[in-house]
Amino acid sequence: MLLITLAVSFTLQAQTFQGSLQAPRPKVGVVLGGGGAKGASHIGVLKYLEEMGIPVDYVAGTSMGSIIGGLYAMGYSPDELAVLIANMNWSEYVGNSIDRSVMSPEMRQRHSTLALNIPFGLEGLSVKDGKKPLTRNLPSAYVSNTALINLFNDLCIGYQEDMNFNDLPIPFACVATDIATGNEVVIQQGSVPTAMRASMAIPGVFSPVLMNHQVLVDGGLVNNFPADVLLDMGADIIIGVEVSDKLDLNTEEIPSLLTVFNCLVSNAVSPKRAENRKLCNVYMAPDITGYGTLSFTPDAIDTLVNRGYKKAKEYHEQLAQIKLYLDSNSTQPVGKQLRADKAKNLKNEPVFIHSITMNQCDVAQSRWLTRKGGLHLDRYTTFDDIDHAVNIYRGTGAFNDITYNILEDKNNSRNDSVRVYDLIFNFNPTPPHVIGIGSRYDTEEGAALLINLGINEKQLSGAKLNLTGRLSYNPRFNLTATYALLSVADFNMEYNYRSQHFKVMVQDSRKNTNLHFVQSKVNAYVSQFHLLNVNTAVGFSYASTRFDQAYFDSNTYDTIDMAIVHSSAFDDNRLFGPYLHLNYDNLDDAYFARRGLNAQLDSHLYIDQKNTEGLVQDLGLFVEGYLTPRDGKLTIIPQFYSRMVFGKALYANLWNAIGGEVAGRHIDHQKPFIGVSHVNETCDLTAILRCDLRYNFYGKHYLTAMYNFMYGIEGFGDDDEAFLRENYSGLGLRYAYDSPIGPISLTSQWSDCTHRFSMFFSLGYIF
Repeated sequence: MLLITLAVSFTLQAQTFQGSLQAPRPKVGVVLGGGGAKGASHIGVLKYLEEMGIPVDYVAGTSMGSIIGGLYAMGYSPDELAVLIANMNWSEYVGNSIDRSVMSPEMRQRHSTLALNIPFGLEGLSVKDGKKPLTRNLPSAYVSNTALINLFNDLCIGYQEDMNFNDLPIPFACVATDIATGNEVVIQQGSVPTAMRASMAIPGVFSPVLMNHQVLVDGGLVNNFPADVLLDMGADIIIGVEVSDKLDLNTEEIPSLLTVFNCLVSNAVSPKRAENRKLCNVYMAPDITGYGTLSFTPDAIDTLVNRGYKKAKEYHEQLAQIKLYLDSNSTQPVGKQLRADKAKNLKNEPVFIHSITMNQCDVAQSRWLTRKGGLHLDRYTTFDDIDHAVNIYRGTGAFNDITYNILEDKNNSRNDSVRVYDLIFNFNPTPPHVIGIGSRYDTEEGAALLINLGINEKQLSGAKLNLTGRLSYNPRFNLTATYALLSVADFNMEYNYRSQHFKVMVQDSRKNTNLHFVQSKVNAYVSQFHLLNVNTAVGFSYASTRFDQAYFDSNTYDTIDMAIVHSSAFDDNRLFGPYLHLNYDNLDDAYFARRGLNAQLDSHLYIDQKNTEGLVQDLGLFVEGYLTPRDGKLTIIPQFYSRMVFGKALYANLWNAIGGEVAGRHIDHQKPFIGVSHVNETCDLTAILRCDLRYNFYGKHYLTAMYNFMYGIEGFGDDDEAFLRENYSGLGLRYAYDSPIGPISLTSQWSDCTHRFSMFFSLGYIF
């Protein structure tokens, strides 16, 4: 019956054919419907069609059908498509995350202290012509275009430029929706990667695509099964594959957001979908039971491909009739035939880059970005080379979106017939300013709120201003003015203010006393040098520290040796001198790293304004490493802390000290020590060895066993009255959860220094 229908249809077409002795053979079109991961079933159908020897002359698709169809139209085989789709890290494309190892120091600081960061431009604060530009600066969707456009571009080398889709190896068309009018847009001209990206732009999930002066979103809103498009393209025989769910709702339960969206789309396009099904000579609906729109795991993709193949096999008789009919109307047996060269996959085939263009960047920025990204001209460039450069550019924080095109330069061929390409980056600058908010609570200091404002922080160069206020029982304030010179360094002036209350164990009394001081500090320094994972600062510091003598009331602290309390350690002091800070940090996470090294070296020269002959110098070293054997659940974290003081450290703010979980929490040189809750004065040479064993026992839940050992040398810096003249050890057990608002942890600890257990609870990022 199918064969008779095809013969009658083609006979009528052949009667109208003029100018040739023989009519061309009938043309086969394949239509692939949308459905997210379920669209992997399309691959199995295409594979069976190839095995049957049925040529595909036209391809049309919507959403995921446009991705599978577009790649197939550019020459990818079904086996290649199955591997590509299964190996795609869709969470990376949806998450749009940035690897910490390529973040600038400013971005790392924000991501590790602030729960919310909002970039903005000053123009968005004004009202023009009755409109509010600020609302137009809000994101249009959860995911931007960057990762997906670059993914498609990597797969479409040779077909990225504007072109007629009829010139592809197999003519292709896809469907999108004009969000302004709600009309269907059939795309057969332009950039293939952009067209595929527009066709699958689910509103609210993926940002819309601007193409041909239209704002386009997912074509499934108007035509999720575009068989009618194939008729317009010239198909005589239509084979349709649809992977839409049967929406059986439980009226007693509230459906998920994705289910609601699918219901709305399904109801909106049902009439047209029913009409388009009737246009198909063979209509297939593979079994997608148990899988959803986001089932992109390798096992799920493999199963769905096999189900598509199995469904096509069920139509063997109908497909065999089509094959027989096609062969009978051709001078030779038909099969798959590509009309042009297959597209290149950058991940498998490097390209020879002759030129690099940086759109939206001036000449100086272009040179700096090219050098910083490690890109070179007139040599073969791999996917890893370009991906590394893009990640570094994103890590600067200066750009919202970074996409690239690799276009063949047909006017610039080499003598050895090597194809030459131009690499073109398209930068979308981030709004220059940013405001951030963070909060935390712990049992040592109580609640704290951090507010930050960065003026011009998102610019690569020029003048910048950063203000940070910490509102808590121990308030702090920082104001930093920076002038950034590309290819040179950052020049900074910084003012810090802090009011600090804390408990300290003084000398041999083994009694805790409360202290309070107010400190103002001014730093002038040169920083950055723009080295990846290296943060530097060389400069000059002036600090004024005033201790509150009201806390040394002998009537209140009569158990303390008041002669010691009223020693020069708590005199007001003004110290100035040069300093050096070096830090190397390639950890993959600020709080729950699995691999990497963090090493820091600090050195200061302190000159006492009261006594310029009494110089004090220090040298501090901190090293921690993260090792996760076989990429498992256990992470080994060895750590080393050390500080040496040369000269007489007269003032408490110069002491070596240990205690607490946060380095520098109360005084600058305080080292964390498990088992000691409060600040404890130590020797002029103090070294701490520590090892943590952290086990990721479930999801984002961690259990950590900790042990540390302190070694101190008394009198190293002419200090004959150092408190901890012995060696001490401490151990602890911590539970932690990696929450969206920062780590939540509870620590139980003990030390032979205090001979008692203590607990510490923390919620939020550390600042």
